[in-house]
Amino acid sequence: ADAQGFMQAIDSGLMIHDKGVFTAACSKAKEQIFWQGAHSSVPRKVILWLEPIITIAGLMRLHRDFGWDAKRLGMQSQTWAFDLVGYQEDLTTEFLVCEAKKTEREIDKLLEHMEKHAGTPAEAESELKGAERNAFKKVLALRQSESSIFWALGPNRYGHVFKVQREDDDSIRLHCIDESALRSPHAC
Repeated sequence: ADAQGFMQAIDSGLMIHDKGVFTAACSKAKEQIFWQGAHSSVPRKVILWLEPIITIAGLMRLHRDFGWDAKRLGMQSQTWAFDLVGYQEDLTTEFLVCEAKKTEREIDKLLEHMEKHAGTPAEAESELKGAERNAFKKVLALRQSESSIFWALGPNRYGHVFKVQREDDDSIRLHCIDESALRSPHAC
């Protein structure tokens, strides 16, 4: 499903491919899907990076299945916390943010850590490591974002969609909702 969505995004012109990197209309970064290993390795390894493929397939789904205008979609949020963003009509205000992971297990751990740290003070970031710290950065970014929808997206369309609720104590709550919430607020 991810490879098919990725190719549809390229074939339809949703993604622009230029010399090995990919961008969408509102992308804050250029993404690549191939990485080369160390020069000292012979033969030099070529690595296929799955997260950008899943991200680009997600962009295609938003456009094709949920009515998002291509000009309002991009990869990498302003803060670099999220892989995919759907913007309001002003093209700067986030409506939907998405984090892509290469395995279902990574998605489940991300959500577990985000729930655990939904109310953790920002100062605690330096005490956290690895995947837990990465998940906490998503929590911090959601606290600052105006996005009302968070999408955790894994391979083969595995994922969960959440309504973001911001609390007065600077914590967040994620309420699991139906995938239909991914529909563009401006779809016909």
